[in-house]
Amino acid sequence: MFKMRSFPALALGAAMVLTGCVTTTGDVTRNAGLDLGPVIEVPTQNWGFAQLVVSVPDSLSVSEAHAIKPRADIVWREDAPGNRRAQVQALMQAALEPALAPMQGDIPVLIRLEVTRFHALTERARYTIGGEHEIEFIVTIANAETGQILSGPRAVDLTFRAYGGQQAVNAEAQGITQRVRITERLQQWVQAEFPQTMLGAIGS
Repeated sequence: MFKMRSFPALALGAAMVLTGCVTTTGDVTRNAGLDLGPVIEVPTQNWGFAQLVVSVPDSLSVSEAHAIKPRADIVWREDAPGNRRAQVQALMQAALEPALAPMQGDIPVLIRLEVTRFHALTERARYTIGGEHEIEFIVTIANAETGQILSGPRAVDLTFRAYGGQQAVNAEAQGITQRVRITERLQQWVQAEFPQTMLGAIGS
């Protein structure tokens, strides 16, 4: 549940129907509604997306342990073994940039995200009991031209339930991987956090 205050119900309602995922006991679906919780009201600004910078600090611990829930900040297994911090950075950049692109306005903004936790499921957890996707970061928004801070820094927690067991198997058969669900969760946050991205997309 990401930690935000309220903003107009219309934007929130629209965000809730866009590619939300919830745990179900029956068929897997990517379009079920998801309780977004309270939403932070970003001050009304004539913002236009200029740049996204996602950082994954070297100080974050990484685990490759074959365990249900390794004690680490980063657990990610859907890429080949390698630099997990770089893989997480690339995943988040690829998920968020197209979602932010429709944000149109006269004030160009630089959006910085510093990952503090990215904990997907190990193979052992995914094919047994499941668990949670813990996606946490600090967001800061600045004027891309002047460097003035417009919002933040503040913590965002997008933790949500992950599929497990047969549900995970069914999901993968439909192409709904952990990467797909995490990508959708991140894009859903953009649509709720920056409702002007939806207006920009409609007007384009």
